[in-house]
Amino acid sequence: MNNITARAQPSVAVFSPDKETHACAVIRMIAPLLAQNWQVIWAANQNHLSPWYDLDAARRADLIIIQRHFPSVSTAKILRKIIGLKIPLVYDLDDMFLDVPASHPNYQRLKGHSPYIKWILNEADLITVSTEGLQNSLKKHTPRPIRVKPNLVDWGLFAAQPRPANDQFNFLISGTPTHRKDWALIEEPLLEILHKHPNVNAVFFGELPKRFSNCASARFIDFQRDYQGYASSLKKLDVHAALTPLEDTPFNRCKSNIKWLEYSAAGIAGIFSDIAPYSSSVRNGETGLLVKDSADAWLMSMEHLLANPGATSAMVENARQEVFGRYSVENGSGQFVEAFKGLLGQPHEPSLLSELPKFANRLQARTHEALDISAFLDKYVLWRFNRK
Repeated sequence: MNNITARAQPSVAVFSPDKETHACAVIRMIAPLLAQNWQVIWAANQNHLSPWYDLDAARRADLIIIQRHFPSVSTAKILRKIIGLKIPLVYDLDDMFLDVPASHPNYQRLKGHSPYIKWILNEADLITVSTEGLQNSLKKHTPRPIRVKPNLVDWGLFAAQPRPANDQFNFLISGTPTHRKDWALIEEPLLEILHKHPNVNAVFFGELPKRFSNCASARFIDFQRDYQGYASSLKKLDVHAALTPLEDTPFNRCKSNIKWLEYSAAGIAGIFSDIAPYSSSVRNGETGLLVKDSADAWLMSMEHLLANPGATSAMVENARQEVFGRYSVENGSGQFVEAFKGLLGQPHEPSLLSELPKFANRLQARTHEALDISAFLDKYVLWRFNRK
């Protein structure tokens, strides 16, 4: 059992596929709950060699939270035990795992989680999500209440002043390999900018696209899964603006504006794809730039920032004020935990029908298997006996 803190009640046991030091764990659970003096117990370790689950911690908790793609064939047994405890149950998601594009590096693995995710969607007393887009996408899969709890940024963790202007201008491109398709949107215009402006550089934080591997103006920094380490590194980077392209897909339209929150707190201006995660919060030209997904639009936006350092500084300052006031843990954690309070003391009543999606998936798989066997017999065996 990893007892994050033991300062006060109520207590929450979290079952997550992530470590408690990773981004989603900190953003969605640990930072806002601790800010309200809730006790957080990380009750799962998804080590592939020897995973363990702390059912005793769950048994003593006032609330149990299942997070992200924890539901799977490998966790089905522990999920049944958790449900059987009859303790209030929350399912928290920040991605639309039921609509992962085939181009996603983890598509096959996440596809296998789908029936188990649907099971918990129909079992939880409350589902909490990061965006309205995700809320709307999940409604067709469950009649259970879905509450939007927007992501918050830990201001104390990320706060940094904007980088002073000098003879160099550095663009930041940050993310894991899951964003390779997104980065394709900016490769051509960014290469053109680097070729045209010798004083401009690109800093890739997490993944270096192949086309930039031999580019003298491109620098690569290893991504850090430890969220505090990531925040510390981000604040120290000598970068002036971040490029955040996002391909317009149903999956991406359910994502949150977390990069805008983090970059703004860290004093970094940003250019963002003009789709839901950012168009719903960024005010174009005031707290960031919104760009249609064309090479020309991205090129013009980068040129605009290079030619208007004063405007860039104003956008950073506006964004910092807005993010701190509306989206910081320091100012928003009280509202963040409000939905949980209504569940305390209300026993969970297991649903008799919640596992139907899982059984339907198994039946479908067996049906396909039966059809495959039938086709095999027809082609290679039974034809011999059907000859006239």
